[in-house]
Amino acid sequence: MLKFQDFPLWLNLTLFAGAAFLVWMAGTRLADYADAVATRTGLSKVFLGMMMLGIATSLPELVTTVTASIIGNAALVSGNLFGGVALQVVVLAIVDLLAVRGALTYFAPRPLLLFHGVMLLLLLALALAGASAGEPLALYGVGLTPLILLGGYVLTLRMSTGSDYLPRWKATDEPPKSNANDSGTTRFERTSNRRLYLFAAFAGALLFVAGWVLANAGDALAEQTALGASFIGVALVASSTSLPELSTTLAAVRRGNHEMAVSNILGTNCLEVALFFPSDLFYRKGPILAAIDRSAMFAGTLAMVVTCVFVIGLLERRNRTVLGMGIDSLIVIIVYIVGLAGLFYLR
Repeated sequence: MLKFQDFPLWLNLTLFAGAAFLVWMAGTRLADYADAVATRTGLSKVFLGMMMLGIATSLPELVTTVTASIIGNAALVSGNLFGGVALQVVVLAIVDLLAVRGALTYFAPRPLLLFHGVMLLLLLALALAGASAGEPLALYGVGLTPLILLGGYVLTLRMSTGSDYLPRWKATDEPPKSNANDSGTTRFERTSNRRLYLFAAFAGALLFVAGWVLANAGDALAEQTALGASFIGVALVASSTSLPELSTTLAAVRRGNHEMAVSNILGTNCLEVALFFPSDLFYRKGPILAAIDRSAMFAGTLAMVVTCVFVIGLLERRNRTVLGMGIDSLIVIIVYIVGLAGLFYLR
């Protein structure tokens, strides 16, 4: 097996950048294929954003976290997952700045999105509680908390698609719908389902390779740069694995699918927290949440704060902008930058 720690710094940086570019290309393609497949099956936009696009764009995170777990780097795993949640909320703020003429939260008046946001906060709180308690209950090295997180994600999916969740209120003053192409899948009209599935499988295989390189190169960079695995996980690995979400969310907003864009990010984030379960399965030094450091816990708190800001924006639905973006999006960006400075201090 290759030892990335034996490579020079410049080579690891090059491999990391190349893998990040591959994640961008393959992840974007895979999300487009998932969009096309889900649209052909007639699934709803919110479910499409949370389930199909959320899972498709989470493959890089799955591969990097499992790889980091196998090599025994718990700080890199937690930094990538917690940092990924925080960064992907920032993705919504960036999309708000680039593509929304107004506040993104004003254009997504669906109570189901609020439910997703609250469930994400609950999952983050449970993960941090398990980490702070040192994960006292475990079986064969797998802690109880990751299993609860997985169950919480499954419950979120079930309540999002079944009849158990019924909206108790309806938004007023809804903005007019965009006339943009809603499906975004016209270029696949002449592509058969079989070819579409083959393309998706190939893109997924590329993501597995890229994710493996990202995790190993990130582990080596944490040692070679002395920045620490948690900071590398938040600042570099999470940024790279979040590239598909940026592309698909931006594309959804440009097509007028604001609800899909928000549910893509919130659904992906719920899944990211649930990825502590497969990470714990492959981490053989004990419960993985018991091994994370204070930097990773700080990253989890940062993820909760930026999520709270965005959920408040969804509740208020005030179409007030600053610098071309919603006030809540500006606050999210500022909080994230301050949080990165705090992580650098804690490294």
